[in-house]
Amino acid sequence: MTCPRCSAEAPDHAIDCPSCGIIFAKWRPPRPSQRVEPVEQSAPVEGIAGPWVTLADPPLPPPPETLGIPHPGWKAAAIGLGMAFVLTFFPFLSFILSPITTMVHEIGHTAVLWLFGYPAIPAFDFANGGGITMSDLERSPSAIWAWAIALLALGWWQRENTKALAALGALALVYFWLYNSVRETLAITLGGHAGEIAFGALFLYRGLTGWGCKMELERPLYAFLAFMILFGSIRLGVNLTGNTIEKQWYLQGKGGIDHDLVTGAQILSWRLESAARALILFTLLAIPASFAAASMRKHIGAVAEAEEEV
Repeated sequence: MTCPRCSAEAPDHAIDCPSCGIIFAKWRPPRPSQRVEPVEQSAPVEGIAGPWVTLADPPLPPPPETLGIPHPGWKAAAIGLGMAFVLTFFPFLSFILSPITTMVHEIGHTAVLWLFGYPAIPAFDFANGGGITMSDLERSPSAIWAWAIALLALGWWQRENTKALAALGALALVYFWLYNSVRETLAITLGGHAGEIAFGALFLYRGLTGWGCKMELERPLYAFLAFMILFGSIRLGVNLTGNTIEKQWYLQGKGGIDHDLVTGAQILSWRLESAARALILFTLLAIPASFAAASMRKHIGAVAEAEEEV
């Protein structure tokens, strides 16, 4: 007989194989191996007990909101508001941070001057204190042409957007209405206070939404800067509405030049108190405007990176 394992010849009545030693009565042929189809899976990761498969993390739920504003935005606004209130009880700290407001104010003047074609640079006034916008008030035709070309290019880019074209047309009409008139002088004069309100509203918006912020810590800092700038504007308006020492100092001017609200009130034929109340009103309106814009951030397209649709 032939051994079923090693194929060696053995006697017909042998109990075991003389070559490999298996016992014929106990021999069982091996079972055919079953092929297992591979299962598609993500790349294995070496774990403590061996390789294991990682699964894709589910998308994080959006942060909770109140009135359309994420809760981290409310928290940042509360922290910034508290810091700004505390700062009012420490005049020395207010003095240290006042250059921020000064530079924002002068940037406002500079932006309006450039808008009407006057080259200008914001700077600090080391002789009389505060800030100053340096300009020779000589209009540059090339700057006006640059604005016109930019407006036409923007209109061509948005040529299929009727709302954008209507807004650009309205801006052009307002610009020509202001251009080379006493209204232009008024806009340049009040551009500093307008810059404070605009920057305050923008900083508060960034604190509420996280727009443009790379770290979470930036949000309360932006909110703090916003409230600090806006509170300073309100405080100036309040000081000018009564018979205060601050009002008397303000009326004296600086370096032989009247302050902005004095000149603006003269152009408008207003009393200084009326100009101060208008400043308070527009500054207060900037705060709810920032909250309203933050609640509509997805419609205006200025959202944080975490909220951008991929």
